[in-house]
Amino acid sequence: MSNLLTKEQANLIVQKLMADIPYNINIMNEQGYIIASGKEHRIGQRHRGAERAIKQRQMVEVFRDTSLEKRGTNEPIILKDELLGVVGISGEPEEVRPFTKLVKSIVLLLVEELNEFSKKEKKNQQKNEFLKELLLAKEHRSEELIQRALNDYGINLQRPNRCVWSTEQEECRSLFPLHEVFEWNGNYLVFVDMEVKIDTGPAKLLVSPPRLNAGRCIKEVENTFLYLQFLQIPITHTFFTETYYFAQLFDFPMELDQALIKNVEAIYEEYHETLICFANNSTNIKAGAEQLHIHRNTLNYRIQRIYELTGKDPKTWSDLWVLMYHFAYCFKKGLI
Repeated sequence: MSNLLTKEQANLIVQKLMADIPYNINIMNEQGYIIASGKEHRIGQRHRGAERAIKQRQMVEVFRDTSLEKRGTNEPIILKDELLGVVGISGEPEEVRPFTKLVKSIVLLLVEELNEFSKKEKKNQQKNEFLKELLLAKEHRSEELIQRALNDYGINLQRPNRCVWSTEQEECRSLFPLHEVFEWNGNYLVFVDMEVKIDTGPAKLLVSPPRLNAGRCIKEVENTFLYLQFLQIPITHTFFTETYYFAQLFDFPMELDQALIKNVEAIYEEYHETLICFANNSTNIKAGAEQLHIHRNTLNYRIQRIYELTGKDPKTWSDLWVLMYHFAYCFKKGLI
């Protein structure tokens, strides 16, 4: 069976159109067997009219019922010289001929649309695999990877590049119309030669330093994006990753305290906003309470509860760092 016209697609078309067309519709595969029909008992049967239409590669009309054929019109479905199957509609040929052509057109439109979608999905998958290779390659890039980057995506891996990250695909396309746009974990990025000027105006971007290691650039912008999200800092303009040194902690290079992470996971949903607000306001109770729109006593109570439930005191800077590290891990884990 042609991969371009599946049984599922054919059945969906028949079910939808049978509600509006007062004749039985059959769709046959390229061997002439019925794969979808308004009369379900006929599915799997040979269709002689379809077989003739396949052989002749043109419409075949049957004007009277015989032991092998029923009246109707059978139209081959051909896309770019490839035979996908046959549409057959039972009835007087003069009456059903327009419906047959209509169903054929609908099948071709659907198949072309699905074919284009499949091509885009395949290309996106290839691009995704390319990014994964960059992340794994680090400084050890093969000649094959270097050539593929240049030939397929216009990226010269032998020169330093910046990685530019955005939550909006159209923003990447409008700012960098000559660059390949990649989708990565629901966001978008482009690789820009170090000599290309980056707009530092109202564009909402994250930009890495220029590096030969493109994989490292990806990690830097991704970690900075997570860091800003975790600290609830809105991306309102262009951010440069070198400004956010501690964002690279989102690789979690230090071993997690397994007992602590269990306690943090248990209270994360209830207390993560409180802890972040407390940290963002330099542990100032008055400022934190005002931002959270709660009484300062309420904030003091929450901070005390975090201490009681985790054994780490947010009012002590070293404990606060440990808590933030483990809360950040829970935050990233919740996004995966």
